Amino acid sequence: MVKKIFLPVAVLIISLTACIELEKQPSIIEGEREQTLFLIMDSSRISHLFPDGLIPMAEVPVNINASYYSGLLQSKRTDAAGFVTFNDIPSGHYIASVSYDFPFLNELDTTRISGQSEFVITPEEALLETLIVRISGKPGLKINEIYSAGPPNRIFYFYDQFIELYNSSADTVYLDGMIICRMGPCTIDADNVTYIYQFPGEPVSGREYPVAPGQFVVCAQDARNHVIVQGNDTLINSIDLSNADWEFVNAADYADTDNPDVPNIWNIKEGNRVDFMISLTSDIILLGDGRDNYYIDGIDMETIIDVVEYSSLSTHKKGITEKLDAGFAGVGQKKYSGQSIERIAPGFDTDNSTLDFTIRPYPTPGY
Repeated sequence: MVKKIFLPVAVLIISLTACIELEKQPSIIEGEREQTLFLIMDSSRISHLFPDGLIPMAEVPVNINASYYSGLLQSKRTDAAGFVTFNDIPSGHYIASVSYDFPFLNELDTTRISGQSEFVITPEEALLETLIVRISGKPGLKINEIYSAGPPNRIFYFYDQFIELYNSSADTVYLDGMIICRMGPCTIDADNVTYIYQFPGEPVSGREYPVAPGQFVVCAQDARNHVIVQGNDTLINSIDLSNADWEFVNAADYADTDNPDVPNIWNIKEGNRVDFMISLTSDIILLGDGRDNYYIDGIDMETIIDVVEYSSLSTHKKGITEKLDAGFAGVGQKKYSGQSIERIAPGFDTDNSTLDFTIRPYPTPGY
């Protein structure tokens, strides 16, 4: 690529019932203790199957990992009452997660349950934490990760943004003719399209660009190695997107670049002269099947595959109807932090991004 010139300017959701004030990660181990978790399912969306409300979940594997380090720390199953205890855990911040095909003895049959939440281990007395889990909705092609914040830097660099898709279904889906849109606040349904980019091929009927079950698809703003920027300037905390699956390209943006080794998602909005740049901390991303790409009057609801709204502010006023996304992800995300917004498990979707997404300390394109 030609370099740009930059100017310095129901799957189960787990949530803790108690508020936790996050502190700095301890630099040394301050002690060890045990942590007991209680895993229950919120059955409000499927109350006809579980009229009792919150249901303890037995024999479900729960993993815990340190928040700031990779690698599994411990994995255990809940007991018959839904409790699981982890022993000899050093003080620090941790993530508890579940992703499991649970054998329900009803019309749900075997259904994927997933979830995640943070907790803190301190040298003080151990606390019982309750993890509330929910069942995911219909599988399919999902917006799985949105990396918008940009890496830690002082030159206002955020051109390593990407959107990751994931096929959570058991069938191959096809990207032919699909659209990815950046939306503004909408008055009626999806009636405010800011950007619209389209995959090549014929919508719905095309079979040129398959996505296999369980496959990730990385759509990069610029498909290049962002660890090296200009000259001797280096962003060691950025990412290499030179092998992305797709690249957003706008032929009307003369500063935009095109990696010849990566296929293009093309701008189709007349008058748009900028690349697919999204807000670092607040935006709306829409994935559609492409049957309606006449953006002037918005995108027809029946052609929409997935929508994710995100904002770093808890006081954010939603820009789209709850029919598209009942919540919003990303509360607490910071600009130029290297943080990424990702589903708590690949493809996990309750149509409420507040529940479906978590903030990762770093982006994970393609996995």
